[in-house]
Amino acid sequence: MRLRFFLFIGSGGLMLFLSWPPLTFFTFFIFIALVPLLILEKDIKDKKISYTGYFVSSYCTFFIFNLLTTFWVNNAHVAGAVFAILCNSLFMALVFYLYAKIKNSVQWKNPTFLLPILWIAFEYLHLNWDLSWPWLTLGNVFSAHPVLVQWYSYTGVLGGTLWILMINILVFKCYEKSPFFKNAKAYVLALFVAILAPFLFSKFLYNQYKYESDFMSSEDTQDSVFDTINVLVVQPNIDPYTDKFSLPQFDQIEDVSELIRGYIDSTFNYLILPETFLIDPIWEHQFDKNLSVKKLNQWIDKYQFDIIVGATTLGLSEKSATSKSLGKHKDSWYKLYNSVLYMRGQNYKIATYHKSKLVPGAEQMPFQRILYPFLGDRVLNIGESTSIGNFSKQDTISIFNQSIAPVICYESIYGDYVRKFVKNGAQVIFIITNDGWWKDTSGYRQHHMYAQLRAIETRRYIARSANTGISSVINPLGEIEQSLGWSEKGVIKATLELNTTSTFYVKHGDFLGRISAFLSILVFLYFFVINKLQFSRK
Repeated sequence: MRLRFFLFIGSGGLMLFLSWPPLTFFTFFIFIALVPLLILEKDIKDKKISYTGYFVSSYCTFFIFNLLTTFWVNNAHVAGAVFAILCNSLFMALVFYLYAKIKNSVQWKNPTFLLPILWIAFEYLHLNWDLSWPWLTLGNVFSAHPVLVQWYSYTGVLGGTLWILMINILVFKCYEKSPFFKNAKAYVLALFVAILAPFLFSKFLYNQYKYESDFMSSEDTQDSVFDTINVLVVQPNIDPYTDKFSLPQFDQIEDVSELIRGYIDSTFNYLILPETFLIDPIWEHQFDKNLSVKKLNQWIDKYQFDIIVGATTLGLSEKSATSKSLGKHKDSWYKLYNSVLYMRGQNYKIATYHKSKLVPGAEQMPFQRILYPFLGDRVLNIGESTSIGNFSKQDTISIFNQSIAPVICYESIYGDYVRKFVKNGAQVIFIITNDGWWKDTSGYRQHHMYAQLRAIETRRYIARSANTGISSVINPLGEIEQSLGWSEKGVIKATLELNTTSTFYVKHGDFLGRISAFLSILVFLYFFVINKLQFSRK
């Protein structure tokens, strides 16, 4: 019995890990990876395992999964890695524990459907709170095979999560009914349809988009050809642990100047440089006095293109939860931002966008705005005296030049957030990042693959500039058209089509998450009422 218990824990965790990107050969393990936990849940009713034992088994399963897939976070932040792995495992295990408790308390004929509701509600919450860490949202697993999930343009990654959970449940039902094969036939048929139908629908959407795109771009329909832009995507390949913040800024600028010199001509519209390319903090009210900004403006005047560049910027502010004291001036405050600058030359004001999805711990203290009214300056002192990040963020969406979505690093794993840029008019997406913090691990590969899903959800071209990691151009089908790999220094020269149409997902976002969250509230209310009634009868 104990051996069976450990085999189920180990097999579930290992199958989740083996199915996950960047591994591609075992992706379909995801369709059976949760079956061991469903079998163990059945053992509760048969009194072979307690609720506590089930929680422990669930936690161990998800701990193996989290540890093996996201261990690389420790390269950037050891405490953050420990916290993310332990807490994410806990959250996932709690969902299965609550599912087991509620399922065995309600007298419903088929309560297994509760699992997709509770799990998707959890993933939706995990996308929208200060402890957000949606790296292992189940639907992300298909980023290794974008051709299979073209229907993410309707559902986003939560649709993939629903698909995975339904297949696991149907596999479990087939296992459960297998001694009575006549009863299992319906589940086998349902399983076959549930696997095949999304594949066929995805293939249909892929061929349809391919046909329409090829038709619109054909010579016979020149009046209908997409508007296009020409871009240079730069990967400087500067190690963030050694050279990035020690080399003089002008040396780094000159290095890029040498890189792009052979690619520049009069047709190019944009030069895209990575996150924090400008390493020294810049006061936003003094952009015109900054020497690095002046140098880049000289490029613009000379070559006649616009520049998208990552920078750390400072802005004067009122005292708030995320502000910092301005040195000796006790009553003066400023905010620190991870920013994108849109530069059009000396005669134009520099447009800025501040990163809004901040990494918990590394870039922000969770729940800082909530705690500030109660703890006051003690919240500010925590940010100043610990390794917890204290960046400020922007609460609105910025669109550059009425068509460009500027997305910074971690933000690119948030489908519902990225689609808001497109809903507000973005016709193309520029992602800037610095994935070198994670070193040569699966982290930067996963991060890049997730960007492919953003292309599918929004049907937008993506140009991705990494300091190092993977820089690329991704088409609206999620396919990589050009790329530069780890430790490669270089430039990608590309023409991107601008798209003005909106997908269902762009219009409606994570509707599956909102529905599941609402249904989960109803389920919990029903569960508490049932428990209260049962308790009162005793």
